[in-house]
Amino acid sequence: MKRILITVVFSLFLFTGRLLSQETPVSYVEKAIQLMEQNSVNKKTIDWTTIRKKYLKQAGEKKTVRETYPIIRDILGNLGDHHSKLYEPEVIVDYLKRFKEVGAPFPYPKDSLIDHTMAYITVPAIGNLNQDDWNEYVQTFYDKVKKLDQSNPKLWIIDLRNNEGGMFSPMLKAIRPFLDRDNTSGSSDSAGDISFFNSKKDGIYFGKRKIDAIPVPDIVIKNKNKPIYILTNKVTASSGEFVVASFRGQKNVKIVGCNTTGLTSDNSDFRLPDNAFLVLTTGTLIDRTKYLYKEVGKGIPADIEIKSDQLSDYINTIKEQQKL
Repeated sequence: MKRILITVVFSLFLFTGRLLSQETPVSYVEKAIQLMEQNSVNKKTIDWTTIRKKYLKQAGEKKTVRETYPIIRDILGNLGDHHSKLYEPEVIVDYLKRFKEVGAPFPYPKDSLIDHTMAYITVPAIGNLNQDDWNEYVQTFYDKVKKLDQSNPKLWIIDLRNNEGGMFSPMLKAIRPFLDRDNTSGSSDSAGDISFFNSKKDGIYFGKRKIDAIPVPDIVIKNKNKPIYILTNKVTASSGEFVVASFRGQKNVKIVGCNTTGLTSDNSDFRLPDNAFLVLTTGTLIDRTKYLYKEVGKGIPADIEIKSDQLSDYINTIKEQQKL
């Protein structure tokens, strides 16, 4: 059930809150191990015989499936990708709700016209799976971009500092009008097979397969060919890094900041019998050149390095670059 992406990704289905079948702790952990063995990007580096011997013995000492969650999390740590996780059923239910339903602030983008010449907008992290919220996220971003575009800016500043990741689909849909082509970021699996993520009119695709629908009409930016500066910092992570990689190599783009976090892998979600989810790292980020960001913690380097994390220092550097 591969879906986009990154940090946390879950399929949209109705949760019953009950076990779908009777499981013993041992059979439950075995199912989790099978999913890891079949799908982990690092599956070829793991001694699965030793894993089974150690952890199935531990599972046999438990009375309930829920008591095996720490065991499964321990196994996930053996995968070495620093990105795979286990989510309890009740957590998944909350991810399907709107931000306002759970009392969380909505991740609206911030925008401004700096010095009457520089169009500035943020790409916030978005961390839920509610379709209405995804639509609002993209529509709000588009509305602000259109307003900025009307001012005929000399350049664009797209701020991904502090974007820790979440759901890539709405982020990709939001930034697509700025991209100069398709196939700008993708994933390479354990066999080295490559697929790209793309935003098209009828939805978000991974390779040839449609994985999400975001029915917000696309926009055209008349000033899209002006210089674009992508702001990053050490907090920029996961799907935020996929956004950065989507711009890497575009002729009118410069990345300003420092190396990003380095969670440059994409995750797929797998439902366990009690509606808990295993979110497993199944691929590694590639950019338009098919460069593989395989080293955990290395991140995406900046074209123009900034030691400070103050926005004013980023702006001053951009002014120097543009001789403004």
